[in-house]
Amino acid sequence: MKHSSKPTPALFPSPAKVRLPVPCCPRLMPVLALPAVALVAFAAPVPKVAVVPISAMNAAQVRVLDEVDRRADRITRGPGKGELTVLDRTAGVEVLDENTLRPLRKPVKDAHPITLATSPDGKLVAWTERNKTTYTVLRTDTDKSFDIELKDDPDHAAFSPDSKLLAIGSTFWDPRAEGAGHTEVRLFDATGKLLRTLARSGAGSAKPVFSPDGKTLAVSNRNYEPRLFDVATGKLLHVLDKKMTQEVAFSPDGKVLATAHVDGTLALWDTATGKELRSAASGCKELYSVDWSPKGDVLVTSGRQGPIVVWEPGRLAKLKELDAPAWVIQVRFVSDSTRFITSSALDLSAKSGRKFTIWGLPNNK
Repeated sequence: MKHSSKPTPALFPSPAKVRLPVPCCPRLMPVLALPAVALVAFAAPVPKVAVVPISAMNAAQVRVLDEVDRRADRITRGPGKGELTVLDRTAGVEVLDENTLRPLRKPVKDAHPITLATSPDGKLVAWTERNKTTYTVLRTDTDKSFDIELKDDPDHAAFSPDSKLLAIGSTFWDPRAEGAGHTEVRLFDATGKLLRTLARSGAGSAKPVFSPDGKTLAVSNRNYEPRLFDVATGKLLHVLDKKMTQEVAFSPDGKVLATAHVDGTLALWDTATGKELRSAASGCKELYSVDWSPKGDVLVTSGRQGPIVVWEPGRLAKLKELDAPAWVIQVRFVSDSTRFITSSALDLSAKSGRKFTIWGLPNNK
């Protein structure tokens, strides 16, 4: 951009001096001359524009606020306040400021994770890499790590809300028959000690997720039904009656589980009974990701060849459908519910047009 040699005009032009009236008594202070602009100092302050969370009342106004050229296969809130942890399977792991997306730190060095879990207190990071049967757990305060041997193919992992437990999924693929084998989840303490192994299901990629109170563990399965377990005992509580789940997410109060399915369906389940509350087609050919707003009053989903949808969970009604690229692998609200971020690509190969899109209300930009 060319810069003009003409000087930039001042914010306020030099005002003419204003002569105040002469006091009636000559012994009082002499006549003063003050700039008229000085009177501006006595004006009322300009009110700040309120930043409004996305809700069922205003979701119809959600639009694109910004786009950033950036890759990510996984986005999670935390570990710190106002932070996002981003996993890119080619570039590694970074923690970002959720408001500016400015990189803050790299918790994993000299490794190329394909899955990642970070403890809520930020002191532990767990990951696995391609062609390995182990999970590496790093203590960020001491920079020391240890490995957990699984023997089978590692799946996803999750830390409990109190950071004391680590759930890791793994799958044994039986070479004697295509698709045969089993998937299971094991619970470890923060030192890597095995506490219990949960009941197996059919072979598929497992994603464990703890409830907000840490008492229930939900496990999704790419090929079979999602399951709910009691964390303290390992008891299988419920098998949810719909197969082939991708991502699952507890409501902030833990009473409802949202499940994103391979057929493009979004379903909501009562976590106490395991019964389906309601379900609806998202308009995607496959749902990849689902997230609750931290306030719990709206949901958002993304997937393959279909819209990003903002939902009202009580009726499971679509509040807003947003045009999306062919491949939207992740969607995440920021901590104050004012925006959500999607990670996408232009085509199903996920190689071209990778970007973050920031969505929100017009006044929140």
